[in-house]
Amino acid sequence: MGTAIQLNIPLRNMPGSLAALSDQLRAAEVNINAISSTEGTDKSLVHLIVDDPDTAKLTLIPQYKVTSTPVLSFRMKNKPGAIAVIARACAAAQINIRNIYATASGREATVYVVVDDIHKAQELLKTWEKSFGRILAS
Repeated sequence: MGTAIQLNIPLRNMPGSLAALSDQLRAAEVNINAISSTEGTDKSLVHLIVDDPDTAKLTLIPQYKVTSTPVLSFRMKNKPGAIAVIARACAAAQINIRNIYATASGREATVYVVVDDIHKAQELLKTWEKSFGRILAS
């Protein structure tokens, strides 16, 4: 289990906005490892995990309002109920999950979690991992 930097970018909700953003990252040779978007009326909020957050920020800031957020990042077994177990553990510890997204391939999933208290969540998940052994090396 580790942490990653999530970039948050409001984009105009219109055709071509995501293409322009991703073209800028491609030109800077920044790879998108994970992406999530929440649709709004005029703007969508795009969340990115990239292989080089510093270069991505330098590349995007001239055109976009870019903020960053530390997120939990880990791999776990891809099976029914895996996210539910983590969500219940966070709820029991009064840790609010603000945003979560994952990608799965075969028997493993990579999960990104934004919480109100990342340090408390890291300690909780370390304890949970020792008990259940379901979080894989990130």
